[in-house]
This record gives sequence, structure tokens and C-alpha cells, in this order.
Amino acid sequence: MYFKLVMEAGHVGAGKSYEMVRYFQGDDIFGILANSRSIPRLKKKNYGGGIKLIKEISWREYLTGKGKESRDPYLNRSGMSAMVPSSADTSRFFS
Repeated sequence: MYFKLVMEAGHVGAGKSYEMVRYFQGDDIFGILANSRSIPRLKKKNYGGGIKLIKEISWREYLTGKGKESRDPYLNRSGMSAMVPSSADTSRFFS
């Protein structure tokens, strides 16, 4: 089974949040809910408090959603290093 989760994500400033959509594969909705507790950046309010929606979706929607996840800069940044240009990019400024 495939699921779409709409979640409230953090680490965007004090008291602020970001609505994050993630796509998962699992046996049932309860397993997905239990595993969602370890998702990075998810607001950990009460148990499942940062999750706004869990919806069963089709395989095609799952594949489309995973493609969107791979292009989301918020989900694919690894710390501040993703925001700093590489040395090749800075060479034009410091030559």
C-alpha cells in the first residue's frame, strides 16, 4: 500500500513551520503513523501532532510524489553545506 502524508515541518525559524508532503510505502496506516515519528524535520508536538493528513494513494501517485520529493530543496539539503557554493562556484568572485 502507498500513502501520502502532509506534515508540519520545522527548522525554518522560531514559531514557524513548513507544510511538507512525503510519500511512503507500508503495510497499513498504523505502521506508517508509528514510523513517521522518526522523520527528520517533522514537528514533534503530541503523538502524531505534526501530521495533518494520511491518505492511501495509487502506485502512480506514489511514483510521481517520490519524484517531487527528490526535487524539493528543503528535503534534500544536508545542513548549511547545501547553501554554500562549491569552490568552483566561488573562484569567479575571489580571483
